[in-house]
Amino acid sequence: MRVTSLARRLGSAALVLTLGAGLAACSDDSSSTDSSSSATDESTDEGTDESTQDAEETEEPAEASLAELSAADFYPAVMEALQEAETFAFETTSDTGGQTQTMSGTARFGDDGMEMQATGSGAQAMDMILLDQAMYMKSPELGTGDKWLKIDLSDPNSLFGMIGKATDPEVMFKAMEEPKDLELVGSEEVDGVDTNHYRITLDPTQYVKAMEFPAAMADMLPKELVTEMWVDADNLPRKFTQTTESPAAGGVKPTTSTTEGTYSDFGTDVEIEAPPASEVTEQPGL
Repeated sequence: MRVTSLARRLGSAALVLTLGAGLAACSDDSSSTDSSSSATDESTDEGTDESTQDAEETEEPAEASLAELSAADFYPAVMEALQEAETFAFETTSDTGGQTQTMSGTARFGDDGMEMQATGSGAQAMDMILLDQAMYMKSPELGTGDKWLKIDLSDPNSLFGMIGKATDPEVMFKAMEEPKDLELVGSEEVDGVDTNHYRITLDPTQYVKAMEFPAAMADMLPKELVTEMWVDADNLPRKFTQTTESPAAGGVKPTTSTTEGTYSDFGTDVEIEAPPASEVTEQPGL
C-alpha cells in the first residue's frame, strides 16, 4: 500500500516539474551584438562629429519582434532556445479534483540531463531535488521523518525510471515535434513581455510513444491533449496552461486536472546540490 500511494504522489509531483522544465527556453543575442559592434566602429571613426558620436554611444539595440512559429519550426526553435538558456526559475500551480499544489524552484541542464530543486506547498508540502539520475524527496507524508528519500531514476523499466525520462525536457518536447494542430491564438503580454499565444494539440498515442511510456497509458488520457503556451520574441516560453480530463475507468469518475506555469530568471546562476549522505535514506524495491 505504501509503494502504491508513494508512486501516485511521486508521479503527480514529477508531472508538475516536467512541465516546468519542458517549457522553459531562451535564445542568443547575436543580432544585438552586431548592432553594438557597428555603433562602436562608427563612434571611433575620425570623421564622426561629437554629437553623432554621443548618439551612437547611447544607442540601444532594437528589440526583437514577434514572429509566428509554424508547426514544423516549433520543436527545433524551442529546443535550440532551451539548450542555450541552461538555467531558469519556475512556478507551477496544479489543481486535481479540488486539491491544489504549487511548486516553485530553479533548474539547469547538467551532463546527465535536467537538474532541479523545488519546494511544494498546498495539498502536499514537499521539498524535491533532481540530480545525477536520482530524485530526493522530503515530505511529512513519506514517513521518513527529517530524512530525504532517495529514488534511483536510472532504471528505464521501472515506474520511477519513467519519471526520470519524463523530466528530460528534450523528451517532452519530442512529443511536440509533430503536433496534431498548432494554432496562433494572438499576441498578448505576460508579465510585461510581448508574446505569441499558441494552442498546441497533441495526439495522446504519439505523446505516449515520444515519452517512451507503455502504450496502454494512452487509454488513460483524453482523445486530445491541448496545451496553451505563450512564447516571446526570443522563442522563450513565458507561461503555459493545460487542462486534462482523464476518462472514467473501473468505476472511477472522470478527473479534471489543470496546470499553469510561469518562467523567469533565464541564464542566471543556480546552486543545486544533493543532500548530505547522513540525511538520506532509501527504501528497497522502489
